[in-house]
Amino acid sequence: MPVLKPDLASNPLPTRCWSSLRPVWIRKVILMFAIVNACLFSGLLPLWEGFDEAFHYAYVETVWQTHRLPVLGRTFIPNDVSRSFQFAPVSYIVQRWTPQATSYDAWFALTQAEKEERRNELNLLPAKPENSSRPNYEAHHPPLAYIVLALLDWLMSKAPITVRVLTLRLFAAVSSTVLLYLGATALCRTLQMSERSTNAALFTIFCSEMLYATVAHVANDWLAVGLSALFLASLASFVTRPDQRSALRTALWLAAGLLTKAYFLVFALLAFAAAAILIWRRRTRVKTVLAGGVLVLALAGPWYTRNVVLYKNVSGTHEEFDGIGIKQALAAAPRINWVATTGFLARGSLWTGNNSFTSFSRSTLNIVLVLLFLALTAWALGRQVIQPAEQIAFAAIALFSVAVAYASCASFAHTNGEVAGASPWYTQVLLLPVIALAYLGMSRWKRFGLVLSICAVAIWTWVLIATWTVKLFPMYSGADASPMRMHDLWNWYVHNAAAHMHDLSLLALAPAPLLYAGLFVSLALTILASTAVIRGLASSPNRDM
Repeated sequence: MPVLKPDLASNPLPTRCWSSLRPVWIRKVILMFAIVNACLFSGLLPLWEGFDEAFHYAYVETVWQTHRLPVLGRTFIPNDVSRSFQFAPVSYIVQRWTPQATSYDAWFALTQAEKEERRNELNLLPAKPENSSRPNYEAHHPPLAYIVLALLDWLMSKAPITVRVLTLRLFAAVSSTVLLYLGATALCRTLQMSERSTNAALFTIFCSEMLYATVAHVANDWLAVGLSALFLASLASFVTRPDQRSALRTALWLAAGLLTKAYFLVFALLAFAAAAILIWRRRTRVKTVLAGGVLVLALAGPWYTRNVVLYKNVSGTHEEFDGIGIKQALAAAPRINWVATTGFLARGSLWTGNNSFTSFSRSTLNIVLVLLFLALTAWALGRQVIQPAEQIAFAAIALFSVAVAYASCASFAHTNGEVAGASPWYTQVLLLPVIALAYLGMSRWKRFGLVLSICAVAIWTWVLIATWTVKLFPMYSGADASPMRMHDLWNWYVHNAAAHMHDLSLLALAPAPLLYAGLFVSLALTILASTAVIRGLASSPNRDM
């Protein structure tokens, strides 16, 4: 019987080539999708609508104007930042403690001429080395992220403040996106996740509104989130192959993180514990670990020594500066409603409407949390196949969650009960390990993992689309902040959106036509990437998602 040979010019070889290239193509689309959303968020966000952005930007200006690092309790914000509150509208929350500022509601009630005059006055503020009488409560942070931004801001010192802030936001958001993408890809590779599960995890991460709210404003969070991804990927690689090269790479990312955000002290404890266990099990040498430890101490040690000298504590946090130590924080723990606080922080870690602190649909966010819980449960139940790299990812989640709980206690004690939870932007460093382990768990759940993963991708897709179309664009155009039904939303875009284009241009940092063009590109890439990811998941066996 003759053997039929395949026609190489027609089908099988191209099919094999396409199937091997397709996940790579999807990943490129996901990166482009993430960068577009980061840029769109940077341009849409009004001045000082990012979390504590005015004071973070004041840190940046102080660095290049004085050539010195700020000191908590002694450094004041520059005069142009202080005066900007007279012209740039702010959320009602910010307006509470800045009486000279105008709330968004009051600003939208002004005439067009008054709005334009305020925007012009804002852009005429000179960036001169003159201090106001307002202390900078963000002056305690490690300097690395601010020094990077200060170099860029100094080069633009003659530009209007809106242009400077927008440029810094774009640089920070895109840089963070790329760093997070590289770290996430490396971690998923170390966790031995399939291409399809990796793509689903990457897409889900970059659908998070709170991620963009964290990295797309002037602060130090943009660098902290990116470095945390690279550090966790390196640490997971180190426990898998504990050689000197991986040890030094992990130490380098840890040192950079410690020079960016004090919460990297938690990750330093994690790295120390992992190294100690490896030495105890004789999987690595003391010499290898010491080389990494010396590198961390040489690079980050001087900053934390400075904290001890200036503030009499290692972390240099605002709470400890005001006398809230371990004793006061632990004493506050029994007074906190932990059920309500945990729910608030969990939902806030998924969606928080910037400095206006608006909320998303509680039911939708609860569904997202339930799906994550089921996926992580599926991962935990497969403990017989859990590898050391996965244990590191889980240990990072557990240890940092304890630190967040402590921060909640410190905030509660510091504010006399007014704040009963840590800031939700802190938890963005957990987004990568949580999502990675969730999709790993779904890929191992033979019966329902595939359905669960497709549902997860679909609902995260909807959350991102609704973030732009239902929440942020109408909100910053002057629409009613209350939830709109789909019929009302359609009517608003058809009949009212064009009339509010000028208001949006005067409030946001980028022109409204450019923002709407970005919105169109974002929605197109979201649908394209989501469809490709779901088709990839559906076309693969459950064990190879």
